[in-house]
Amino acid sequence: MALTLPGYGEIVTVNLSTREVSVSPTPESLALRYVGGKGIGLRMLYDMTSPSTDPLGPENPLILAIGPLTGTAVPFSGKAAFSFKSPQTGVLGESIVGGTLGAALRWVGVTALVVKGASRDPVYLLLTPEGVEVRGARKLWGLGIYETTDLLKEEHGRIASVAAIGPAGESLVSFACVGNEYWRQAGRTGAGAVMGSKKLKAIVVAHDGPDWDAHDPDGVRQLAASMMPRVREGLKSYFERGTPGIVELANRMGFFPSLYWSQGSIEGWEGLSWDALREIFLGPRGCAGCPTPCGRLAEVDGGRHAGARAEVEYETLFALGGLVGVTDVREVTWLNSLADDLGLDTISLGNVLGFAIEAHRRGRLDPGFGLDYGDSEALGRLTEMIARREGVGDLLAGGVRRAAESLGLQDMAVHVKGLEPSGYDPRTLKGMIVSFGVSSRGACHLRLMGYYADIRGFGGGPDEVTEEKMAAIADLEERGVMMDSLLLCKFSRTVMLWGEMAEFYRLVTGVDVGEDGLREAAKRIIDLSRWFNVREGVNRGHDRLPRRLVDEPLALDGAERRITEEEVEKSLDLYYRLSGWDGQGVPTRPPED
Repeated sequence: MALTLPGYGEIVTVNLSTREVSVSPTPESLALRYVGGKGIGLRMLYDMTSPSTDPLGPENPLILAIGPLTGTAVPFSGKAAFSFKSPQTGVLGESIVGGTLGAALRWVGVTALVVKGASRDPVYLLLTPEGVEVRGARKLWGLGIYETTDLLKEEHGRIASVAAIGPAGESLVSFACVGNEYWRQAGRTGAGAVMGSKKLKAIVVAHDGPDWDAHDPDGVRQLAASMMPRVREGLKSYFERGTPGIVELANRMGFFPSLYWSQGSIEGWEGLSWDALREIFLGPRGCAGCPTPCGRLAEVDGGRHAGARAEVEYETLFALGGLVGVTDVREVTWLNSLADDLGLDTISLGNVLGFAIEAHRRGRLDPGFGLDYGDSEALGRLTEMIARREGVGDLLAGGVRRAAESLGLQDMAVHVKGLEPSGYDPRTLKGMIVSFGVSSRGACHLRLMGYYADIRGFGGGPDEVTEEKMAAIADLEERGVMMDSLLLCKFSRTVMLWGEMAEFYRLVTGVDVGEDGLREAAKRIIDLSRWFNVREGVNRGHDRLPRRLVDEPLALDGAERRITEEEVEKSLDLYYRLSGWDGQGVPTRPPED
């Protein structure tokens, strides 16, 4: 059935092998059952791939999709979703990106861009209200994301949105990211490597400014305006300090992974806190449509790295700070800027660098120079080697799992399904046992958001595994999946509840599915995510935490914090039952045709 709903545009398919472009309306059935963004991207990816699909082969599609709310007056609606089979994990790959990319796609009338095949020579895609062009990118190949972005904006206008890869993506580093607006990334699971495998340097969306349709546009604006008092109050901390404000809480509670997962806090953490970052803070930055920008743009103000800029956030302060023993926010800002320009996911990078330090200490890895915790210069040098696959960088470019297998160090490797974890230690925050374990893309905190339940005390304290907590986490997952499909920023979770999302959906599309309808769609998407991974061989055994986090306790304030086998199995049993899955984690409802 062809599209008849406001809020949806065209599906553009580009075959880079043949340079063929096709355009079709978003089918109404696809829109109604999978909503948009993550849901639509997942459905198309599931239909276009199989277990034999090579993540770096031309047959692996790269799908970029937005939701019906994207680029409208709905607050927090500035994101877009990449879907692909991950070269890092071999299972479902997906990454949500902020910045301007999602809104720009909406303003040129595109709901989904599907990139198939692979070009023989470097190219970039140019999307405008008039259509799509495949253009040569030889002069851009080898450049960092910053220079690439500058050159493309010079050619297509400063307001054009540019999503580009750097040398890491070109080198097929498994955790290469896609950068939008310099410091916003589709970071996790290797979208940059998929673009690199297709010789696709960038996606440029050149638009004429906001242009969106809705069933009731005045109603959208009125509801958005009525929410502003609650938005300003509910997201005050993000607006005032951004995510770096979490550093202090994480260290005081003991969930700040440090020295490659051997500690839950680090001495000198104050040097990574918001108070330290504020000394080099330039100003807040937000994604398109954000009323409370959380981005903390910082610039190193002196020394050998003076002038280095990055939007510094909690995950990078953990990964390129505490995890590798660096407690100077200026050094972290420089490493952050370096990684962003090269096109590397900072969460995976920090984990890989921490693993490399430990492997070097054990005499199993020799980068050709000294390497230890706190040595930011050596860490920066190794980062360059990884991005260009030089020396031991070639080994580390596959991520922690592959490096550990090559070096025989699986016992110390921290990952789930091949994805390195974010900055929430499950030995302190036990909602992360299932969050890291069951997440469809590996050790991710943003799919089930157990850390949020733990910190807020939903269903018990952070050290408890209860049915009430698991029910709260399941609700957070369903709401998060719907946010990724409508598409909304998850930081709006305190104000964008089911009622608000359902009403905005009605005002934009004219379809009143209510809260129950959105919940049912969320469950459908969650089940299909699992079916994708089950098809790739994932089962209960893949949902468990790495042995090291279960076998090794954390020492904090004279006491030990540990995870028991019983807590792991209980967490999985409760989650599976609440999700309607069997004991091996297989959904009881078959995937739809």
